[in-house]
Amino acid sequence: MADDQASYTRIIQTGDGVAPPPAATPGEHPAIVWRPRLGEEERFDLAARSTRVGRHEENDIVLAGPTVSARHATIRREAVGTVIEDDGSLNGTFVNGELVQQQLLEAGDRIQIGPHLLVYVPSR
Repeated sequence: MADDQASYTRIIQTGDGVAPPPAATPGEHPAIVWRPRLGEEERFDLAARSTRVGRHEENDIVLAGPTVSARHATIRREAVGTVIEDDGSLNGTFVNGELVQQQLLEAGDRIQIGPHLLVYVPSR
């Protein structure tokens, strides 16, 4: 696939008897894990206090696709934990299948931004 082509993640709902993908290993910082294709994994450590996610190249995490807003969401590390906040995106930010404006993330939470499925991994 050429570098300028969009990559999409197929979202599969897990049901009874279907094991979720193996959990990523916790690191020094909380992280967002993206699995663009079967067998591939990209980890984004949340070392900064604030991490921007969206389609535009100025974001810290860049996700391609027409349903991803230029500046889609912000992930912040706060005293209470890691929080994701939708930045007024057109198609919304989902955590575990629920549309959210702001959400405190917990280990294993599935974040959907456009066609992309991301998984939250807390620090050790």
